[in-house]
Amino acid sequence: MIDRSAAEKKIKSIFSKYKALAPTDTRLIRKLKDGKLYELFVLSEIVAELKRRGCILKFKGSSLQFKGAPGHIKLADPHFEIATPHGPPMWLFVDIEFATLGSAKSGSSDLSGTHELDIVVVTAPNAIPAHWEIALAVECKCVATFEKKIIKEALGVRRELSLLMPEQPTILSCAGATPYQKVPADPPSEFILAYIDAAGDKYKASPRAFGIELRHMEP
Repeated sequence: MIDRSAAEKKIKSIFSKYKALAPTDTRLIRKLKDGKLYELFVLSEIVAELKRRGCILKFKGSSLQFKGAPGHIKLADPHFEIATPHGPPMWLFVDIEFATLGSAKSGSSDLSGTHELDIVVVTAPNAIPAHWEIALAVECKCVATFEKKIIKEALGVRRELSLLMPEQPTILSCAGATPYQKVPADPPSEFILAYIDAAGDKYKASPRAFGIELRHMEP
């Protein structure tokens, strides 16, 4: 399902530029289950893309680690600091919960008030970032068969991140990241659904209307 050797090679190639992988991490990578390995592969691609868009990234920590379950942002945890071309600093974390649009609207504090994201770029490193503090959200699906329910899940997460509105520049674009992008969302966060099964390409059109970009990303 996932080409582990290709994924490991790509991950080490990109992260070596940021000194994010110590020699012992090679063994740790090989111990990762396919889902987490894929998440790490997608992270390496996102890091490279942000650099191409004009951002400067600095890795903070001794090595990348994955939580057992999504949790809160802690600056002591391994992460990337992002200097944007013309805007304020941002931060990239993995396996993070955010406070939903629904919780902000209702004032509720039950279990529906947070959702998890695999990879996230935030405008403020708060323990539980608010939906308006998400600049980029990435969901990773390492599944052999892409099913329509994955789209329904992504649409639900997008609804908890922002409202459907006329297109406007994304948070990253406003900070100078290029190419200039717009999304039909407010707040204008970018949302990527990454998947390993090429069949996911058959579901791109409708989610795009809500600012969800589907990407077939395979090692």
